[in-house]
Amino acid sequence: MNDESDSTDLDVLRERPRRGGAMNTGKTEGERHARQRAAIEGMTRIPLADLRNDCPPNLEALYAAVQEGQALIPGLQMGVGALTVQRWDPSYAATGWTLHGADLTLDMGHPFGSMFYRNDADGRVMRVGVKWHPPVQQLEFPALHPSRPELTSDCSDEEVAAVVLDARSRIGVLVAANAQIGSFVAAEESEDAILDASGLGLERLADDDPRLTCDA
Repeated sequence: MNDESDSTDLDVLRERPRRGGAMNTGKTEGERHARQRAAIEGMTRIPLADLRNDCPPNLEALYAAVQEGQALIPGLQMGVGALTVQRWDPSYAATGWTLHGADLTLDMGHPFGSMFYRNDADGRVMRVGVKWHPPVQQLEFPALHPSRPELTSDCSDEEVAAVVLDARSRIGVLVAANAQIGSFVAAEESEDAILDASGLGLERLADDDPRLTCDA
């Protein structure tokens, strides 16, 4: 570990494989399987719960530099490995349209990509774009032609409104679930850093702080 490392670097833990043992250079299928089994047996399993409070032995520290415009979120915990989240409510589904494909990713936490809906009656396809629009700081869901970068021209305003609401409802659940997982693994130190990165780094007040009362 280099003492001259940037103090803003983030420690990440990785299992250091055990060394030792002769390497079998045979080329037969049986020898290849034997090498694979030996490699697996040489690895130590670490339950996720063990990472909450203590670091197991034989770990190697890695670093990720914090770039300009980024914020370090320390104190994240692995947790117990499972969490319940709210499912999508099908009452928001667009009547007469079926979601049959999606190409989505999270770009710095913002959903980005396309969702494809097919009309159940005539097979028309509507592509709903999903993108974060920085100037107005909101997600946008333009109804697009399925293969060209232009707005759809064969769907009514009512159909567009219904399909876009369907898409918004699904993406809303996606964002909420990711935020809930992030909140679950964040310690108080992590929450403070998240709030500060969001421009919400205000003083935390206790529940009985007199400043919270109306007549303070």
